[in-house]
Amino acid sequence: MLFATVGAGVGFSCLGYILGPLVVPLQEEFGWGRGEITQTSLWSSLGMAAALPLLGRLLDRYGVRRIAWISLPLFAAVLFLLSRFDSTLLLFLTLYALAGIIGVGTSAVTYSKAVVERFHKHRGLALGIMATGLGAAGLLLPPLMGTVIAAYGWRGAYLTMSVLALAPLLILAVIRLTPSDAGSTPSAVSAGHLPGLSRGQALRNREFWTLIAAFFVLGWALLTMVPHFVPMLIDNGVAPVQAALLSSLIGVGTVIGRPIVGWLLDRFYATYVAVPLFLAAAAGCLLLLFGGAGFAPLTAVLIGIGFGAEIDLMSYLSSRYFGQRDFGALYSYVYSAFMIGSAFGPVTAGYLFDARQSYNIPLIIAAAFLVLGSAVLLTLPRFDRVPDGGTVAGREDQAAVASGS
Repeated sequence: MLFATVGAGVGFSCLGYILGPLVVPLQEEFGWGRGEITQTSLWSSLGMAAALPLLGRLLDRYGVRRIAWISLPLFAAVLFLLSRFDSTLLLFLTLYALAGIIGVGTSAVTYSKAVVERFHKHRGLALGIMATGLGAAGLLLPPLMGTVIAAYGWRGAYLTMSVLALAPLLILAVIRLTPSDAGSTPSAVSAGHLPGLSRGQALRNREFWTLIAAFFVLGWALLTMVPHFVPMLIDNGVAPVQAALLSSLIGVGTVIGRPIVGWLLDRFYATYVAVPLFLAAAAGCLLLLFGGAGFAPLTAVLIGIGFGAEIDLMSYLSSRYFGQRDFGALYSYVYSAFMIGSAFGPVTAGYLFDARQSYNIPLIIAAAFLVLGSAVLLTLPRFDRVPDGGTVAGREDQAAVASGS
């Protein structure tokens, strides 16, 4: 849990949290527009989305430890290169795409797999605890980066993150993983004897495509305003460091929401737990739209809670509908859809701002997509009521009981 929680916080997802404080400094030094700067989210997310299916198969075959030892140092190296950057926008975006491709092993897919393999009865709570790493990143990184930028410039922010990105390796060096995670168990055992759907079965499964569609629009909605929150507040006269502190309230909502959501997922039907939180986040976007910057703290908390519910729900539902057999590969497809949506949301918002000098339309789109994503999720059949063969929840629980875990 410690390895997964820390890793989730300082891995690839941190790029989204630190971008907000970097937008204005990059804009001032290079003269790029906000739409151009937020293309970093698009390039990095598309790079990761392209690499995720391969990662899923590698995780299923070789385990978490081997993938982490390769991906973590490479990801830190790209962050170091960004700290030394002084060239064109195209090269800057290329480095972000590279961060997505080689940093794919630092994504939530890797850490979710480690958790799903170990927890059955309390899986929701375990995933929620893991996801607090992402929440802590949202809480701590914006003000930290704001302070570092004020003292050392934007390059210092990337250098700081390159050091922090290596923290999970220290934990990995001292923990002992089970043989299956180390990759010593034959692939035939892990693939053929674990309960769940194969990739072919899942691709013919309506639940698979429903999850793909739902988390694409939810990713678009919830990530739309994260990198724009700080520049939006600066536009409204808020000092940069204070704006970064207000942005960290997104992390407060996530840290508070994720363990609670995870605990609730173990006790109530998962979709009914998460949908009200998504609708509350939609209400937060509308409050910011009509009420102005005065509602920024409340909006940040509501978006943070909704974002926390999304990550928990995505991994939890994937594990319940697909099972463990090909979880790494199948969850990587769902996470890819989420990453693509989360890439296009901020970029679209950036270009809409450049065109209209306003975030009104992006806020309306985000609120509408939160409602749409909630509606799509509600069309799913309950995984605890589908007959055998439709889902693997019942068989997985039986396996958990039989193994005593």
